[in-house]
Formats: sequence, C-alpha cells, structure tokens
Amino acid sequence: MEPNKTVELKEEEKRELNDGQTLYELTKHPGFDVIRRYFEELAFHSWIDPRETQNKEDYLWRELNGFHAANNAREFLEWLKEKINRADYLDKKRLGELKVVPMKI
Repeated sequence: MEPNKTVELKEEEKRELNDGQTLYELTKHPGFDVIRRYFEELAFHSWIDPRETQNKEDYLWRELNGFHAANNAREFLEWLKEKINRADYLDKKRLGELKVVPMKI
C-alpha cells in the first residue's frame, strides 16, 4: 500500500470511526469535564464511612454498591478511551498512514 493513499473502510469500520469521532468531540465540550470528574471521583475515590452505617449488614450492602458503582464508572471511562483510540486507528487506516497487511495463518 502506498503512503497517503486512502483506503475504503468496511461499513462497520465507518460506523466505529463515526462513533469514536463523535465521542471525541463530546470530550472537547466544556460540560464533559464535569462528567469526567464525576466518574473519576466515583471510580477512584469512593469508599464507605463505617460511622454512617447501623450494622455490619448495612455496611456490607453499602460497600458492595459502592464497589459496583466505582467499577461501572471505571469501565465507562475505559470504554470511552477505547472507542476514541479505535477511531484514531481507523482514521489513520483510512488515510493510508498505516500499512495494513492481512494476517496469514
């Protein structure tokens, strides 16, 4: 493949590229910083204050829910990054900046 020769993407790749670029544009919106901070705070800085619980069962219930909320927030941030990275890869592929060689088995 010659450098800078555009490549036709498959329909699924075109959709992935569009989705990733749309998500990237969303991250550039000032309001997204508020959302990102919320998810980062939830994912990496949340814990249960044992003084606020009535008994062991209540504490364990809150701890379990806190874990799942943090895990979901972390997974969302990773998913977002993955989608944007995939779009970047597909854009480079489309523009011929990457040498794409079919795998041989």
